[in-house]
Order: sequence, then structure tokens, then C-alpha cells
Amino acid sequence: MRLNLITHVAVEKANEQDGDALIPAIEGSEQRGIKPKTVLADLAYGSDQNAQDAKGVELVSPVRDGINGKQTEGMRICDFSFEDNGRVMNCPAGHSPENVKYKKKTKRFTAHFDLERCRTCPQVDACPIKPGKKYYYLWYSEKDYRLACRRQFEASDEFIDIYRWRAGVEATMSQYDRLTGAKRLRVRGLRSVRFCATLKATGLNIIRAAAVRIAQRKAKRLAMGSVLPDFMPFPVFKEQIGRYCSNVLKIYQPNFVRAYSEIESAA
Repeated sequence: MRLNLITHVAVEKANEQDGDALIPAIEGSEQRGIKPKTVLADLAYGSDQNAQDAKGVELVSPVRDGINGKQTEGMRICDFSFEDNGRVMNCPAGHSPENVKYKKKTKRFTAHFDLERCRTCPQVDACPIKPGKKYYYLWYSEKDYRLACRRQFEASDEFIDIYRWRAGVEATMSQYDRLTGAKRLRVRGLRSVRFCATLKATGLNIIRAAAVRIAQRKAKRLAMGSVLPDFMPFPVFKEQIGRYCSNVLKIYQPNFVRAYSEIESAA
């Protein structure tokens, strides 16, 4: 049985953005010596800015499509193939650009595709390239390239295998609310709410640690009973002896209680 604990508690006002809480959480864990290598976050925390600020920590989360979360029609930049330096290798139709230029000042790339080839391509209407006098052009920034790489990774089986563990935190939050009543606090004020929320998280950690300890002891007893039956017979039969004693008490305990009551009445 694996021990999973809550390592960070943050209480914020309703008007604050959820995504702004990720970096302080990573920095706080680093100060306590428990900085994670990978963070699985939902859509609200998976901005490009958070991915850049989480230095040394891999942020695995879905990427918001289009503008304001709405998916754009047609092809996108993530449908292109890129080199490690950010330059386009191939378009969705498999054609390579004539050349790719990069401007350090604006941090933008410009890919030049053959004019006649793109003009006769059946996918040109859905492609994000734009026609010019000499070439068809694809303009994109470093941020566009990073988001395209993340979207390509999001569509892979590796991302699905890693991100499936993200669903486990929902069970933690459900247990946090159901066992401790964290959503129904009887205090007011941000300071008091933070204090109570932290104490309730600590209590949940104690419950989880105790459950793991009990499971470990049980597994140890079972292992000892199965491995050393000839040398230590008592661990093998102690459960049966315990059940036998319990049954005996169930039979005679009412008589003992009745006799004790009669003696007490007589006195």
C-alpha cells in the first residue's frame, strides 16, 4: 500500500486566478525539501507562463485550444513537424519549407513554402499558412512553438499514461471534504480559514498514514504466518483462538451480566 499525503494547502479569495497558485506551491515545496519532479495539473494551471516559471519541474497538463478556450477550425500549428530548435520540418501534407528564418528581436519564426506547391495543395484552405508574392508564409512565435509541442505530446499515448494519475487527486479532495468537512467551516476570516484548512489536511494525513501502517503490519503478520508455520505456530492459530474466545464471551457474557445484576440487587 502506497502512502499519499497532502503536502501543500493554499486558501485564496474567490476573485483570484487558480493558475497563479501553482508557482507559489512549487516554491514552497522546494523550501521544505520536497520539490517534485513532475506536476500533473488541470487546464486552469497549464498555461505557458506556468510551464516556463516552473523551472526544473515538468508540468503535465492539457493545453487550452484556440482563443478563450474555444477550438479553432482547420489545421493548427501543432499539425506541423518541428525540429528541436523550433524550425518547421514539414507541413501537414508532408512538404518541407524552402527556408525558415528566426528573428531574435521579436522571437518569431517565418517559414517560407513553395508558392506553386501550396497553391495546388488540396489542404491549402484549412492550412494556417498565408500567401505572398514569392512564398506561402507561416508565422509563429516561440510561445506558439512551445504550445504546439505540448499539444502534440497531449495527443500521444505517453501523455495519457502519465496523466491518468491526475484523476486520483479528485478522490483525495472528496475524502478531504467528506471526512473533515473542509467546505463547511464554522469560522470567518481568511486567516482562520487557512488555519482550519491546514489542520484538517494534517488530520487527513494522519488517517492515511495510520491506514498504511495497519496494512503493513497486517501484511507482515500474514507473511510471518505463511513463511514460519513450523517454528512459530502461534501466529498461525492466534486468529482462530481469538475468534473462539469471542464466541465464548458472546455465549456466557449475558449470564455474567445477569448474575452480577442479581448480586447487586441483593446487596
